[in-house]
Amino acid sequence: MVLLSAVFPRGKIQGQIARNVAIYFAAACLVVLLLLSVGQLSALLQQVASGNLPLSVVLQLLGLGIPALMVTVIPLALFFAVYLVFSNLYRHNEMVAIRSAGLGLGDLVRGLTGFVLAVLVLELLLSLYWAPAARKHLQDESARLASAATQALIQPGSFANLPDGRVVYVGQAASGSNRYREIFLDLAGRGKPDIATASYGEIRVGHGGGVSLILIDGRRYMGVPGAAGFKIWRFARYRVELAAPAGAGAHQGGVHWSSAPLPGVWGQLHVPGHFRYALAELEWRLFWPLLIPVIALLAVPLAYSSPRRSGRAAGLLVGILLLLGSNNLLVFLRSRLTAGSIGGFPGLFWVLLVLLALASYTFVRRNRDRPVFPDWPGILNP
Repeated sequence: MVLLSAVFPRGKIQGQIARNVAIYFAAACLVVLLLLSVGQLSALLQQVASGNLPLSVVLQLLGLGIPALMVTVIPLALFFAVYLVFSNLYRHNEMVAIRSAGLGLGDLVRGLTGFVLAVLVLELLLSLYWAPAARKHLQDESARLASAATQALIQPGSFANLPDGRVVYVGQAASGSNRYREIFLDLAGRGKPDIATASYGEIRVGHGGGVSLILIDGRRYMGVPGAAGFKIWRFARYRVELAAPAGAGAHQGGVHWSSAPLPGVWGQLHVPGHFRYALAELEWRLFWPLLIPVIALLAVPLAYSSPRRSGRAAGLLVGILLLLGSNNLLVFLRSRLTAGSIGGFPGLFWVLLVLLALASYTFVRRNRDRPVFPDWPGILNP
């Protein structure tokens, strides 16, 4: 990029910088998303290798995970884009020409307002709506696949090892396609002996994808025969969950907060015992869109580098460390908020306020042609 500030008007300079930020942003989104997707793809392929997942659904599950990844990818990509564009301006001495034409950093940042607002709206839609909906779809699909895998394991006349370590045996089919004779079930898996047998058993698939085995007219043996505490229970009907339905194993408060729709989370604010969890989830979802303008402002002063000196990546390293530290602090504050150890407000927004103060401070110093940081941490200044 070559800018001749004496030739191009102010609007053209601002427009060119905004276009370059958009190009770098798109490229950074693609690169960061690919890097983060490798970990998810590796985990899915491990499940395929172990036989718990068919290969044909790997891409579908990976695609359902992309909206959740994009929530954290977009702020990172925006930071890289703004940093690289302004770093190039400093490296190629173009910032000197821009400043001599009467344009300050504030003018250049105002030229990015439209693009940053567009990114903020995209992040808002992702964080509040699209990512939770994708997580819900992913949970439902995972439950359906687990249900299908469990049903495929159960074959008449053979023992089947369930994923949790339990062992089940069903005999020949009786009347009805899902009813079997001579049921044996090791309920304990690898723990203390706990065995159930029944004359008949019936497999039922619930609406949420859960698979249940109904034992009819049977007995349950708990413990070791002859040892203290050994018990034999006789039952007419006994229900055992073989595969959990979608939504089972819910998170705090009995709700899958990360996949709950926004109206559902908002409604939980008025449910006794759910207020802290719902508030933490709402603040978590709002944090990422509000971070967008702060991260763009922070990247500008950190991008400064002197053409006559090395160490142009120092600001990038500082920015990455700040973002990693902020993410760790955010997770910690969320756990404290749900535990009731901190107040609901600012709550998670403490991290945002600290970053905003740091971004404003460093931007003002750089706009006045002062070092980004005072002289005492000299290693941070170019």
